[in-house]
Amino acid sequence: MTASVAPRGQVRALGPADTDRYCNHLARLDPAARRMRFFADVSDFHVLFHAGAALSDGRAVVGYVEDDEIRGACELLETDRADHGAEAAFSVESDWRCQGIGGLLMAAMIADARRRGVLRIEMQCLKSNAPMQALAARFTSDLRQIGDTTLAVLDNSPAIPAA
Repeated sequence: MTASVAPRGQVRALGPADTDRYCNHLARLDPAARRMRFFADVSDFHVLFHAGAALSDGRAVVGYVEDDEIRGACELLETDRADHGAEAAFSVESDWRCQGIGGLLMAAMIADARRRGVLRIEMQCLKSNAPMQALAARFTSDLRQIGDTTLAVLDNSPAIPAA
């Protein structure tokens, strides 16, 4: 697919009934994308275990679904309830990249995080993951280089209306 093709799927919350399709999505990631998503080369068993845990342990998972297949996803895991913090992780299959799907997932994740009372979202990626850094930079200017990774911090506090 090309960058000029508009997404024709839908972004929606995923739940336990989506576990097999979510596992299939993560398994379809090419080796480089899987490494960027998990920060390491991981086995198919790890992917299967991760998909099951992600959809059953209370984290929010939003997926881009096209033709009944999950082609992209964002997980939001609360990391600090007291400070209303969470961490987000993204994946989009190679044939679906550069079509705005990451931005759709980011916007849906931010809205869901706000509904959950999450005020600070952190997204960490490998320094070599330029597409994720570009996506994060569309939503925050707080990008920090830490060793071999980049940390993006998004202030998700509700906007204060002007007087």
